[in-house]
Amino acid sequence: MKKLWIGLSALVLVLGVGTAGAYAATANNDNNDSGFFEKMLPFAKQMHPNLSEEQIKKMHDNCSTSSGTGMSGMMQNSHNGGSMMNF
Repeated sequence: MKKLWIGLSALVLVLGVGTAGAYAATANNDNNDSGFFEKMLPFAKQMHPNLSEEQIKKMHDNCSTSSGTGMSGMMQNSHNGGSMMNF
């Protein structure tokens, strides 16, 4: 009986984590990404008060698309091609 409860608990845990992961993967995956940008805009204006909304939108698009440098470009040192810590 104890093994049955452990097995059912593990199954519920695995299904719960899988469902949460699937929901998280699709929550911000809309085609135009405008919902996320609209939510992020007030915080971006606070972090970059001297940038216009258009400049913030360009910065967001550059970080979120594969055609821009994206996050991997931020993590590389462009001067010598080394890592962020110059190792």
